[in-house]
Amino acid sequence: MKEKDLRVLGHFRNNSRTSLTKLSRDTNVPVSTIYDKLKEYEKNNLISKHTSLIDFKQLGYNVRAKILIRAHKDKKDSLQRFLVKHKNVNNVFRISNGYDFLIETIFRGLEELDKFTRQLEDFDFQEKQEFFVMEDLKREEFLTYRKNLNVVK
Repeated sequence: MKEKDLRVLGHFRNNSRTSLTKLSRDTNVPVSTIYDKLKEYEKNNLISKHTSLIDFKQLGYNVRAKILIRAHKDKKDSLQRFLVKHKNVNNVFRISNGYDFLIETIFRGLEELDKFTRQLEDFDFQEKQEFFVMEDLKREEFLTYRKNLNVVK
């Protein structure tokens, strides 16, 4: 990928709501080129979603947990369907090194987490480890552009 493409992507990663005109000024790339690149990135699924990062605590969701699960072979598919559809599961990853899933969950309180954990037990998993997220130290920064800094290569 060309340096110009990385610069444009870095700006999109930093703030996808930036106007194409401002992005053109910041990158010295014509607006029409940026527009064409954006459409190309979306068409090729290089950019699959434009989203916002939310401070869930301000919405009253004070409990965030990452959970590792090792499932029984015959329960993996049904557990995956459950995790993908559950409203409190923000992200689901299929992983290696002895575990099957890493999930990121968000709850208003410990009672909701406890209810979710009891629902998980219906899948008779082999092992589960929970980790509570205390604070975000860095979030969604890879390949972002910051003034006076270069895009990470």
